Amino acid sequence: MKATAQAYANIALVKYWGKRDDARHLPQASSLSVALDRLLTTTTVTLGAAEDSFELDGKPEDPARARAMLEAAGIHAKARIVSRNDFPTAAGLASSASGFAALAVAACAAAGKKRSVEELSALARLGSGSAARSVPGGWAVWEGESARQVFGPAHWDLRFCIAVCASGPKDVGSRDGMRATRETSPYHAAWIEQCRRDLPQALALLHQRDLEGLGALAERNALRMHADALAADPPLLYWQPATVACLHALRELRAGGVAAWATIDAGPHVVAICAPGNSARVEARLGAVAGVKQVLVCAAAGGARVMP
Repeated sequence: MKATAQAYANIALVKYWGKRDDARHLPQASSLSVALDRLLTTTTVTLGAAEDSFELDGKPEDPARARAMLEAAGIHAKARIVSRNDFPTAAGLASSASGFAALAVAACAAAGKKRSVEELSALARLGSGSAARSVPGGWAVWEGESARQVFGPAHWDLRFCIAVCASGPKDVGSRDGMRATRETSPYHAAWIEQCRRDLPQALALLHQRDLEGLGALAERNALRMHADALAADPPLLYWQPATVACLHALRELRAGGVAAWATIDAGPHVVAICAPGNSARVEARLGAVAGVKQVLVCAAAGGARVMP
């Protein structure tokens, strides 16, 4: 009645920003992501406890979302959940994605319930939409109920340099931010249509391992997502001064012949996509930007798994 699982957070190259069903976390448009090996969550679920409890990074949390997910999996026993992130929590680095992916896998393993990757992805989605992509890992596409891996992590040896541009949780969480954007941004319908155009193009570029094409598309897609959020009422501004400075730094690098492009989720942190041979220069340049706390250099990672 006890199991431990690990899962990696993911960064979307074609973004998820808008739901067609808030309760079931179903997206308005499909998305493409890659799991990152430095963004790891480890979760242990023990069933048969006296009451539900959820500990995250040593601090108690409300177990309500976890309980709803367990009930959806047919797990009615009380659960003690202990989870740890090896990276900043609730700060725009998709810790909820890796967290609920690890929870879904660990809970089903503890209960002795055999579930396919597709079923586990759909279950994790109920805790956090982007968790659907962390279950299969690698390069994943999320379409509707669940996500699937389209390429394994070995498909393309790239580096993802994460410039951490703030500390602590963001002011407006992704759930509330998505809802406000969908309801009040005049750009939102155009944004969703753009994502539907971007995804097939991104998949073709990924298949071809075209870094310039995919990097430029990912950067455009991210900036358009933030334009959509900025147009909400009241405006949603997730960036810090260091965020903007990192974007300028990457443009300077490209002008100097270093191929690196940015993507930014709903938070202040900038993820630079580059070839392994350029990662040291990109890391050093982003690390020199005022306000950047640290730079994490990641490679693509696999899916969620039960630990022995």
